[in-house]
Amino acid sequence: MKSMPLLFKTNTIHIGDNIETLRSLPDKCVDMCVTSPPYYNLRDYKNQKQIGAENTVELFVKNLCEVFDECHRVLKDTGSLWVNIADTYDNKRLQQVPSRFEIAMTDKGWYLRNEVIWNKPNPQPISSKDRYWSNHEKFFWFVKNTKGYFFDRTPILLPQAEISVRRMFSKNHMDKRKDKNVSEKEGFALNSQNQDKHYERMRDKLGIEKGFDYDQLVKEGRCPMRPEMTVWDISSASSVKWAHFATYPKELIEKPILSTCPENGIVLDPFMGSGTTAIVALENNRKYIGCELNSEYVALANERIKDSNVGNLTTFFGE
Repeated sequence: MKSMPLLFKTNTIHIGDNIETLRSLPDKCVDMCVTSPPYYNLRDYKNQKQIGAENTVELFVKNLCEVFDECHRVLKDTGSLWVNIADTYDNKRLQQVPSRFEIAMTDKGWYLRNEVIWNKPNPQPISSKDRYWSNHEKFFWFVKNTKGYFFDRTPILLPQAEISVRRMFSKNHMDKRKDKNVSEKEGFALNSQNQDKHYERMRDKLGIEKGFDYDQLVKEGRCPMRPEMTVWDISSASSVKWAHFATYPKELIEKPILSTCPENGIVLDPFMGSGTTAIVALENNRKYIGCELNSEYVALANERIKDSNVGNLTTFFGE
């Protein structure tokens, strides 16, 4: 176990091999890790040490797992790891990169908490005319432990749909629910005699009356809420201004950062690229540590951070 240095740099991007950088960090020093590794055999990132140019998909997954072995060490026991990873084709065969990766990671001791589907309404065009158009990528949420990991569900709660709210609190719906047995496991410890009273109390508590204004309920924060689901409709980020192949959208990582990294916590990105992770971390009162092999991308990331007006003052762990 590495001893904790008295001062530890945050809000900085380290240029060079990410494993070497991660090995210089102390144990259990970051709160979460979120990243998008290079695509397998799809793009050339102009560096001999790059991950993604391996001869086989097996070697690619192995190399990725070695990076995340170090992430596991530097991540706090309460921490989470989020990995956005896409699939690729070779000789008309889908390589099953996400499936191979998630199995390899769980074999390494990570616990897969959720598999999120990033659905892209605006996917990149394809030249192939003999298969369906791919418009999604996987986004895996791993934890080190099944108990005690940090998770704040409040930032990811969404208002129930209007039709659900109206149906939920209508007298007709409550009458229909009277004779249904709802299990405690689902969170509804209700019996057939008090279900209607339960919904009446909820309706009174939320101030929901017959003929209520749904939009006003949402605006006032009185609408019943539900957790975010695992299919996220988020458009791809535009890379016209920023010359980077794979700029993922800020919206994709904002929810993971808000829900699995505490305020003032440290967010690690071992494949920082154009700096989106750093910007979202700073915008939400978190610190960041980045690793990036390509010095041109680091310059680009620092420029984006500067232009975002969220600040990039290097601080030290322990301050």
